[in-house]
Amino acid sequence: LIQPHYSTDYLDSDECFNQQCELLEQCDESMDIIVMPETADMPCLCKTKEERLLSVEKYNEAIINKARETAKRCQSILFVNARFETDKGYRNTTYAFDRNGEIRGLYFKKQLVPNEMKQEEMDISYEFEHEEPTVVEIDGIRFGFLTCYDFYFYEAFANIARQNVD
Repeated sequence: LIQPHYSTDYLDSDECFNQQCELLEQCDESMDIIVMPETADMPCLCKTKEERLLSVEKYNEAIINKARETAKRCQSILFVNARFETDKGYRNTTYAFDRNGEIRGLYFKKQLVPNEMKQEEMDISYEFEHEEPTVVEIDGIRFGFLTCYDFYFYEAFANIARQNVD
């Protein structure tokens, strides 16, 4: 599990992002699965829409590429959470990379907190529709997903269990 320092001072963004990258550089082939934190493309607290957009513009592609490179270099399965752009806005998304650095699946956070819906203006068009749990299979291992606030909705546990995840 990669858990970098998190700052509430937006001016620390470059330093915190670089620390995430340094922690990924420390990973090696002994690590089968690497999990990064939520919103890795916003390494510090963004208090305004402008800060959020600047962070995503600056760090999103960089962290996705770093995750891809790390998965491949370490021959590891890697999960990183960052924004995913749709025609209706960004989604809070977990990217699942296989050992070759290929994206094998995307999990869109199901339960957005009010801040994500109102202040961040995230794409919520999918949120109120029934959808089976996301399951991504890599190397014969079936992964299910919950992100942050999703854990407060206990019915998700039974729905994921029905998918026979590992």
